[in-house]
Amino acid sequence: MSQQETKRYWASLEQRDGAPDLGPTAEFFDVPAAGDWRTNRRGFLVAAGFGVAGAALSSCSRAPVEQAIPFLVQPESVTPGRASFYASTCAGCSAGCGLIVKSRDGRPIKLEGNPDHPISRGGLCAVGQASILGLYDSRRLDAPTRDGQRTSWGDADRAILQALEEIRRQGGAVRLLTGTITSPTSQAGIGTFLRTFADARHMTYDALSVSAVLDAHQRTHGARVLPRFRFDRAEVIVSVDADFLGTWISPVEYTAGYRVGRALDGGPAQLSYHAQFESRMSLTGAKADRRVVVAPAEAGLVLAHLTDRVARLAGTASAVGPLGPPPVASEILDEVAGRLWTARDKSLVVCGSEDVGLQVACNTLNHTLGAYGGTIDLDRPSFQGGGNLDELQTLLGELSSGSVSALFIAGVNPVYELPEGEALAAQLKKVPLVVSLGDHVDETSSVARFVCPDRHYLESWGDAEPVAGVVCVTQPLVQPLGGTRPLIESLAAWSGTPRGAYELLRENWRQAVHPRAMTGLTFDAFWDRAVHDGFVEVTPAAPAARAFVPVAPGPAASVAPPATDGTLALVLYPKVGMLDGRGAHNPWLHELPDPITKATWDNYACLSPATAVAIGAAEGDVVRVETSAEAGPARAIELPVYVQPGQHDGVVAIALGYGRMGTDRFATVGPRWLEARPTVGEDGRVGKNAAPLATLSGGVLRYSGAPVRVTRTGRRRPLAVTQSHHSLSVPAHLAPAGGGRRPIVRETTLAAYEKDPAAGSHGHHAP
Repeated sequence: MSQQETKRYWASLEQRDGAPDLGPTAEFFDVPAAGDWRTNRRGFLVAAGFGVAGAALSSCSRAPVEQAIPFLVQPESVTPGRASFYASTCAGCSAGCGLIVKSRDGRPIKLEGNPDHPISRGGLCAVGQASILGLYDSRRLDAPTRDGQRTSWGDADRAILQALEEIRRQGGAVRLLTGTITSPTSQAGIGTFLRTFADARHMTYDALSVSAVLDAHQRTHGARVLPRFRFDRAEVIVSVDADFLGTWISPVEYTAGYRVGRALDGGPAQLSYHAQFESRMSLTGAKADRRVVVAPAEAGLVLAHLTDRVARLAGTASAVGPLGPPPVASEILDEVAGRLWTARDKSLVVCGSEDVGLQVACNTLNHTLGAYGGTIDLDRPSFQGGGNLDELQTLLGELSSGSVSALFIAGVNPVYELPEGEALAAQLKKVPLVVSLGDHVDETSSVARFVCPDRHYLESWGDAEPVAGVVCVTQPLVQPLGGTRPLIESLAAWSGTPRGAYELLRENWRQAVHPRAMTGLTFDAFWDRAVHDGFVEVTPAAPAARAFVPVAPGPAASVAPPATDGTLALVLYPKVGMLDGRGAHNPWLHELPDPITKATWDNYACLSPATAVAIGAAEGDVVRVETSAEAGPARAIELPVYVQPGQHDGVVAIALGYGRMGTDRFATVGPRWLEARPTVGEDGRVGKNAAPLATLSGGVLRYSGAPVRVTRTGRRRPLAVTQSHHSLSVPAHLAPAGGGRRPIVRETTLAAYEKDPAAGSHGHHAP
């Protein structure tokens, strides 16, 4: 084919189907999406055969000129093309990890962990690294809206102030609903704003809640605090359904501490012992020295038996009553209890359950071991998870009764994240004034009267105190890319005293942070050091927790065994990329393979191999997961199956964070001209929202344990799995002579290896 014929061929394709696809990241930057490039085998071969010719032709023409002017006036300290690095604080979640931001020509382009940061120690999770893409998101709101229509900040503020003045006059109830806020300046601004009303409250909840941990310490230590778990001090670690290396509370911090105790190179070798009791295969369980599979209903019984055995080893009275047979082998429990008692105050037991009774049992066990003051720090507690589900239920009751006059929502998406989201959306429409500070049009902001978008953390001043005594600074790395406004500026404006974020931050640091400084620096020198380093360490507030008070764990420690009526126990869990869905608009996180399943762009129903065989389902078969009507309105979700080795046979596990509004933007990504397969579900969104399958009652948000039935639908939806060589089967007639199949991975213990370096290796092949 001549060059002219090649040009005509590509021109016909563009005229028929639109521009070639540039992938999800191109769409993210508002590049026009391509059409549906479907072609037959001959057409594909033609396109593939002349791809080189097309590339050669395109290289002969001059590329279009694009103007990019980062500075109208170039600062003296900036050299074009040379990168600069700044310290800041990640706001991808409430963990508050330290950042080093790489910036070139006035634009941040790369995020890495700050190696000097005392919490994250140079680590940064996938959500943190990908959060830079949110700064350049073309779908991010760039101006306030009123009743769905774009408006100015002046008009929005005047209308909101007028409504608030009427509420003050009538003594109406004002509520501010947020996620965990670790920012001292934001907390001060919230207090100033709410004090202008006769009836105002700040209520918090976390979609990935750890409220039960705080409630349990309220019972056992007299203060509702979240302790700082020091994995770096632990020689024996026991985790009951807590994925602390993946998604639980502060995984980057915990991973750094975990690594300290498992170092075989440099200095004296250390190798902590880690036992994991869990129902699904988690990232933490995959790292454990001993992993034991238990059903969700058996977690309390495991803790009770461990507590009883440790108490007997300590020679004290058992804190639990009569116990039935253990759900796992007694030899395993004896070994784990023995290791815990041998290490004593260098042991650590953590539990990921949202059952307060289980958390009380966990506290009792840690107290018996002497972990408080060693591996569990209550003097410098964590502020990384402060949600209160009791407050949330109180607010839901007020909304149901119509007693709320104004509701401000920041940093959370309750219509999407909570089980009864549809009912909540209907209730929000009846509230006279609902203001959302969301940065996208989502399930909650779409029913709000006003949307006043908050800024991305890379374009605003801010701070955080994720752990008592460590106060971090967030500094802007670029001028705001739209007409957004920080939360603290909005609250100041609605309080009647509008001021800038930098001024508010400096004033609060001068009044509340600098007096806690452990050095004699002046405020300006203290501030300059904080901005340069990204953090300062100050004197923590006086601890509120008291000595341990024995509390009966309650019935959760001896719950009923798993159901045997054909139902499965539902386990809802967060993925390392999606978490609670905050990264659903980020294509990098959708493309990130899950570290366990290696699947991308979807959530799915994980079944054990035995359970999949029992119901006749293979990977990719769509199944219907339906809750029982006995526990409330029946809910159902249809998802493809992923067969997960290592999962309990009585469990179906489903990831949260999918099916969010706005993910229909990814419907046209991918090489449609090659495979022509949809990248979203039938409802036009990526994955399915599993939050409606959870239950919220009695101040407990239950993610696991609910009985569900799983049935086949007869349909298939292939999963995008990047790695399928994790399994290997050898036909019987090809088995090695003189023996059975050899394991793929050789493994042995440290003690056996020290005696014989060949330990774990297979024998020689028979002739």
